Amino acid sequence: MLLMLHGRPSDWMLREGHSAIIRAMRDRALTLGESVRVSLQEMVREILRRKPGGHLIEDRLSEITLTLPLATEERQADEPVFSRGLVAEIERQIDAAIEAAAAFQPGQAFCHRCAAAACEHSRPPSSRHVFIGYGATGTPCWREFGQYCLELRHPEVDRLFEEPPAFITFLQGRPELHSALLPPFQTGSRDLVGQVIAGFFTLPARTGEGRGVLALTLQAVASGTPPGGGRSSRVGLNLLGTGPEGHDLALLWERQQDLPWRRAVRWAQAALSSLGRDGARRSPGGRIPSERRVMGILQGLARRLEQDVKGRARRTAHAGERHETGERPTRMAIEDIRGARAEAFLLDERSGAFVVLGGRGRTHFFTPEGRLVSSARYSRDAIERKKKQGIWRALGADEARTVRHSLLREPPGATGA
Repeated sequence: MLLMLHGRPSDWMLREGHSAIIRAMRDRALTLGESVRVSLQEMVREILRRKPGGHLIEDRLSEITLTLPLATEERQADEPVFSRGLVAEIERQIDAAIEAAAAFQPGQAFCHRCAAAACEHSRPPSSRHVFIGYGATGTPCWREFGQYCLELRHPEVDRLFEEPPAFITFLQGRPELHSALLPPFQTGSRDLVGQVIAGFFTLPARTGEGRGVLALTLQAVASGTPPGGGRSSRVGLNLLGTGPEGHDLALLWERQQDLPWRRAVRWAQAALSSLGRDGARRSPGGRIPSERRVMGILQGLARRLEQDVKGRARRTAHAGERHETGERPTRMAIEDIRGARAEAFLLDERSGAFVVLGGRGRTHFFTPEGRLVSSARYSRDAIERKKKQGIWRALGADEARTVRHSLLREPPGATGA
């Protein structure tokens, strides 16, 4: 309320009113800035999660410096250009950080014959092949995982071909992996300390791909000679694997964003990094801890992979039971879409998924093509927080109506709530 003196606002009140407007504008700008900061941090974390070597720097990447042109006028043509440029710049800096931190070429085995990790021998030939050691001349040897288990006469090999398949891990050390390698072909700059091979992980399969299974090789690799010689000074975990159709592992995020090996890999990388720092403080010349300690971490990695895969299978089975009994909110998705008001249709700005809010906190996620991805329950506070942070954006009435008809597979002119 503005105080009037002699029919005119006082100078003091005009100044206070102006200051209040400035403060409100500044507060809104700060709120928008905070939303941008949160979104950018989430973008960086998302890109890191997709990178096969991202686990090497997740705990040590403190900041990224961004310099990008931003158009001050809203032009629709600028949106994809800016977004692509932003993603490309973040990826460039993350790739540079991974390269600086890695003791290897992420995703590729070092080839002693070619003295490189980017050669025709360095990648597994299919999603079911694992690294089993070096040949006499230093080339990486790959073997189909089921065949390898058969050669070793593993007691559960028959179950690898069931649905779901058995999950088997092998721990292998330096003597086994280097036994066939002739000394003249040994390259001292790369030291494969040990590894875990594991399979089969299950993946959503596409038409024509056959069974959706994957085997991985997880290697503890050391490189760099410390002052005064001795053992190598850095150890990192390298993931060797190829997605279906020979695609990079990073593309698996298009199928499932909860990769079954992610938690165990992050634990193992953190443990290896910690051992390296402790060893540098205790040992002259910054040498790495003993091979025994590295193999202990790999053993823990194998155990965690088994626990996570089995836990995932139990959760999937339990979810199926809840779906049959009606407890899982997925079965309510269509009913919630039909009864939802326009304001219940949202867009997830990070993934591009449509979000539909139903009753009792039911929240359904759909791809832009209309496929149901997931259903969960969110509290009212959690929903409001995502809206406030700009993660979920409300759709306009016309847009919500179009999305409703699309999700229900109805013609655009159909009537609805």
